[in-house]
Amino acid sequence: MMRLYVLVEGQTEEQFVKAVLAPHLQGRGILVLAIVVETSRDASGRKRRGGGHWKHWHRDLQRLTAEHSGADVRFTTLFDLYGLPDDFPDLDEQINDSNTVHRADNLTAAMARVVNDHRVLPYLQRHEFEALVLTGLDVLERLLDAPGDLNGLAALRAQLGGAAPEDINDGKDSAPSKRLRQLIPSYRKTVHGPLVVEGIGLETMRGACPRFDAWVTKLEALGEIKP
Repeated sequence: MMRLYVLVEGQTEEQFVKAVLAPHLQGRGILVLAIVVETSRDASGRKRRGGGHWKHWHRDLQRLTAEHSGADVRFTTLFDLYGLPDDFPDLDEQINDSNTVHRADNLTAAMARVVNDHRVLPYLQRHEFEALVLTGLDVLERLLDAPGDLNGLAALRAQLGGAAPEDINDGKDSAPSKRLRQLIPSYRKTVHGPLVVEGIGLETMRGACPRFDAWVTKLEALGEIKP
């Protein structure tokens, strides 16, 4: 069985991988393991996980690829294009590209070049994980009951105007996560995010998010590789 290690930014992405992506890929002969990036350790040696700088992400990728050298293992990432750390490869050259499809492609290529291991299939979510949440606003509505939250959800729907979730921009105040937090007071990424993506299912997200769909398709193909 192919083993796939998915390096993610935080706990919400970790839960998504475990609850949604892993069961789907297991049916295709792929064992999926989610790992949250380690950013530091405190004085007692306890790990701090999530977020951080590219140097931490790169270190974890290097460690993983060194520890697992077999032909039956692959690695991928689930990082957000929005809010990439300043030390991310080629970010200075790409940051002003207003075409975020090109920017995401070029930065993904830069990540692959730096990692330099054909077993690593890097992925950047355009623009962030919350784009997937935006595909399930009906599910989110069922999780809300406060009038302020429901009114905010209605305002969010009006703002989006039927735009594709991956097209919702990466502005400082208008990225998907910013809109959710600003308009829905009780929204919490680590609470509502996993419930929404589990509730809508993988196929709905794939249908609404072409870049995400292409990544999942690439991962599905790993099940056809004979080590």
